[in-house]
Formats: sequence, C-alpha cells, structure tokens
Amino acid sequence: MYTNLSKTMLAAAISVVVSVPAFAVSENQMQQLNKAVEKANQLPEDKKKEFHAYVNTYLDQYEAWRDEYTQNLDNRRAELIKIWGEGEVSSQTKEVQYSENDAVKTTVDYETNLATISVLVDEDSSTEEIQDLVKSLPVEVAGKKVKLNQMKAEDHAVRYSLEKEQAEKDFVIQQTQRQMNELDVQAERLINSHTGIPDSFIYQRAHNKKLTLLEQAQQRIASQTELYNAMRAKYGIVVEQSETPEIVDTELKPDLNTQAVVNAKQPKQEKAESVSKQVVKADASSTQTKMPLAAASIEKPKKVVSYKVKLPENSLKVRASQYAPLAEKESKNWKVDAALIMAIMHSESAFRPNAKSHIPAFGLMQVVPTSAGHDVNKQVRNIDAPMKPEELYEPVINVETGTAYLDILNSKYLRKIENDESRLYCVIAAYNTGAGNVARAFNQDRSTNIGKASKVINSMSPDEVYKQLIASLPYDETKGYLKKVSSRIALYQ
Repeated sequence: MYTNLSKTMLAAAISVVVSVPAFAVSENQMQQLNKAVEKANQLPEDKKKEFHAYVNTYLDQYEAWRDEYTQNLDNRRAELIKIWGEGEVSSQTKEVQYSENDAVKTTVDYETNLATISVLVDEDSSTEEIQDLVKSLPVEVAGKKVKLNQMKAEDHAVRYSLEKEQAEKDFVIQQTQRQMNELDVQAERLINSHTGIPDSFIYQRAHNKKLTLLEQAQQRIASQTELYNAMRAKYGIVVEQSETPEIVDTELKPDLNTQAVVNAKQPKQEKAESVSKQVVKADASSTQTKMPLAAASIEKPKKVVSYKVKLPENSLKVRASQYAPLAEKESKNWKVDAALIMAIMHSESAFRPNAKSHIPAFGLMQVVPTSAGHDVNKQVRNIDAPMKPEELYEPVINVETGTAYLDILNSKYLRKIENDESRLYCVIAAYNTGAGNVARAFNQDRSTNIGKASKVINSMSPDEVYKQLIASLPYDETKGYLKKVSSRIALYQ
C-alpha cells in the first residue's frame, strides 16, 4: 500500500525522468509508469474487484482445460460407439486398449480381476473364419501372450440397444456429478485459504459453474440420442425410442444436486444454501417408433466375439505389496494410519500408478491437481499453484500428496470431531467430496459450516455418524466410496 509520501516521490521521479533528455523513456515504459501511478491511487473497492477478477480468470483457465478434456473424451467415445455400439474407455480401476484400427479391444477390470478380449467381426462370420482371424492376433494380458483360438468364445450382435444408450448417458451423468463435486471442493479450498474473497462470491461462482455443467450435460446426452438414432437407421434397427433428454427440477435423481450455497448471512457470516435440484432426465417416456429406412442404404451389422481371461489370483496382492513400504513411510511422516492409505489406494486405483479418472484425477491416490493437489502445495510445500499431472503419476509424490491431504483433513478441517472413529468416517468421505459436503450431511440448514456440524457429530455414536453419512451425503458416489474404503481398512491392518 503506497503512502502519500511514496506517491509524491513516485510522481517526482517520473517527472525528472521525463524532463531530462538523457534519460528519455520509451512509450511502453511510460505506460507502465502510468499504470503504477493508477494502481497507487486505486480505491480499495476497485482493488477487491481486480483481485476477484484475477481469481476468476485463474480458475477459468483450469475449467477451460477440463472442458477441452471432456470434449476430446466425448469425441473418442462417439467414434467407439459408431464401431462397437458403446464407448468403453479406461477409468481409474479399468484399463481399456484398442488395436490401431479399433477392431480389437482388451479390457482389464482390476476390481473383478478379469480381462476381456473382444474382436469385431461381420455378423455372418463363420466359426472357422473367426478362428482363423484370432489365431494370428497378438494379444497380451498381464504381460503374457494369450491364444484366443484355444479359448471358449461368447458373441453378441452390435444392436445399439436402449440399454447401451442409457449406459452412455449414465456415464455423462456420473462424470458431471463428479465434476460438480470437485467444484464444491475447490470452493471450500478457496474459503479455507482466507484469500479475503467473500464466501458469497466463491459459492455463487461454484453455483454458476454447476449450472453450466448441467447445461453441457443436457447437450451431451441429447448428442447421445442423436448418435444412437443415426446408427440404428444405418443398420436398419428398430427399437423403442426415448424422448429427447431434458433438464428438469425433481427430487427423483439427487445425484446431480448442485448443493450450491449462494449467499452468506450477516453479521455472523453463516452460509445459507440456495439449492438448485436439477438432474438430467435421460428417458421421459418410450414409444414404439419405426425409423424411416432406405433399404439400399442399410449396412450389415457387426458382432462382437469375446474371450474372458481370469487374472492371477494374487495380482492385486502383488501390486499392493509394491506400495506398502511407501504407505508405511508416509504414515510415519504424517501420523496417518498406513491401513487407511492402502485402503484408499485400493479403492481409488487398484494400486495402479498410471490410473486416470474422468474428472480427471491422477495416480495411486487419485489426486485432483486443483483441489487436493493445490491444497497440499500451498499448505505443505509453500507453492500457491495446482500440481501437474506428470507429478501425480510419480508414486512417491502421489502418495505423499494424498497422505498429506488426509492429514490436512484430519488435523485441520475436521479436528473438532472428538471421537477418532467418527472422525475417520468423516475423513474418508471428505477425501472424496470435501469437508464442506460432510458438514452438509449433519447441518439441518445444509450449510458447509464444519464447526457447527462437529457439535452434531460429537453428540452421536460412531455408528450413528456412519449411518448419517450414508443417508445424507450429497453425492451417491461418496456414499459408495465410504463403504468401500472403510470395509477395506481391515485388509491392511
């Protein structure tokens, strides 16, 4: 902050520089000096607005990158739907690889310990033709070559069914839900950083961004309907057609509940919640509809021939053993139970360091660069910036970051919860959805005030806390996450 004296000295210095030919300044330098004077004379209200605009632009840059990632993912899935009738892609616990021409798909599900090799062929292909085709295919599963012609095959036609269409729409819904969840966590991080920006501004911004995500989800689902209808027409398939999806206000599907707080009460700054409960309605009703078809233009459909390979029984155990020493090390560094770290790695990535989800989040503990990654960078490493994906693919950095974030949740954000077991349940849920959403599960006004929620939690038994979280957490994914992680801790004790 410039004093009156410093302003006078700055103006005098500029005057001297401009008046002496030997020290003449360029036009660009003059503009910079003028800006410095303007900034010195800037009103406090203008400075706040400028800072708000800076934060908004900073977050917009990440969200633009996320939107580009989502668009590229949608484009890839559309390509796959045209070929396979579904857009199956990799997730944090599933790896999906395609051959160069997309005619062969290898899916490894690390949660079920099962690999599926699928080959796309003409629907009228004979058994002998399929045998000849797969005999020469170079297929590997878990580093071992697999001879498909010696295995039992299953097949199904590519029919572009309503079930497949709905699965693709559910993918959009779940991804949107998770991205909205991250907006909650991001808002919470900004508030806990004490930037000076009013809570109401932060919550309103998150609310507006959620509404944008919902609008995009509606458009994305409508595109799925158009694509499936076009493919059915191409192959002469007649099915029951669902209506064009729309955004509706309803309590029936709370998985896209925005839960956005958009104002703060004065003078206590208690957050009040304005909840916009809007969901994607993928199938309003169904009617039997015959597609207009030109017989000459109808193409022959394809079929998928699949071979299932069970992974070695100890696959998960072998991968887990690789990272157990790392979990023990970070457990000592951060005073976080190693069994909890292992249970989270198990649930988040099935112990795969290159895992990536569709938020996107990265690595063994599925860290999101702009939420948990930024929190740890700022509070632990004194770096006020998000983490980079390439950093989070490094097991040492990833597990350090994930464990440090668990410590932040346990010893800072949720420290007022007195019972260790109750706090553990809340830490697990908060790792997935943020401490603010945990607070919403206990506050009757659905506010994100964790201090107020802690008083409620402290009046309950650990079992009651667990049941309340399962019943009232804003997102279904977090409810399932709490169940998985809390049940898997015993596996690593």
